[in-house]
Amino acid sequence: MRCIVVPVLAVAASAACAGAPSVVAPRPVARSEVVPAGYVSLGRVTAECRQEQTWESFRGVPATHLFCERAALERALEEQAVRRGGTVLAALSCQQGASGNRWCTATLARPGSGVVLPAPVAPPPAPTDSDALSPDVARRIAIDLAPAVGAFARGARPGAEVQEFASLPVGHVELGLMRARCATDGCDAEQARAGLRAAAGGLGVSSLVGVRCAALEAELTCVATLAATERDPETDPRAH
Repeated sequence: MRCIVVPVLAVAASAACAGAPSVVAPRPVARSEVVPAGYVSLGRVTAECRQEQTWESFRGVPATHLFCERAALERALEEQAVRRGGTVLAALSCQQGASGNRWCTATLARPGSGVVLPAPVAPPPAPTDSDALSPDVARRIAIDLAPAVGAFARGARPGAEVQEFASLPVGHVELGLMRARCATDGCDAEQARAGLRAAAGGLGVSSLVGVRCAALEAELTCVATLAATERDPETDPRAH
């Protein structure tokens, strides 16, 4: 059975497609080029994502519709491993399709029955956003966008590369207002703030100005002004 949740997460051999997923507590999941000796395979796990939202006014769009990062896909595989009792992701590989979709797959493994083996040493973690979102939490964060410009198109960037400023930097222009919302029992302020950065980065926005977060009744909200340099540094040499 294969449960597909677009844009984030196609989960092979998952138990069900319906219902809100439970948050999985992080725990180390090792990587290995092959299934280690003494380990048994639990089958393949797969995670997919596709950025679907474009630059326009919208409200209540799940954060997972706005960004598609390898780090989030690997985190999704780790969450699947924890749920299924796996301790190793073997032969992990990620690819990107022509339409911009990404997917990662791996073989899930754990020590065989009665065999006590140390797990392979996990490699140093790749640089990611310091508050990288769990895919489970990201689904619970709703994003609103009120654009101040009619069009904006720049390459997507990881949330870790989206800068925060107290006031509009020189050489930047305001692009609009973005809000990240979730139930107070669905995420915390730092996760909502991370969702704001990830969503902004997915739309190619480089800066958030005046980020502020507050809880009102049962909803937590983070809001910021979106901004970017007047010229695109990736395509316009005059931006340097």
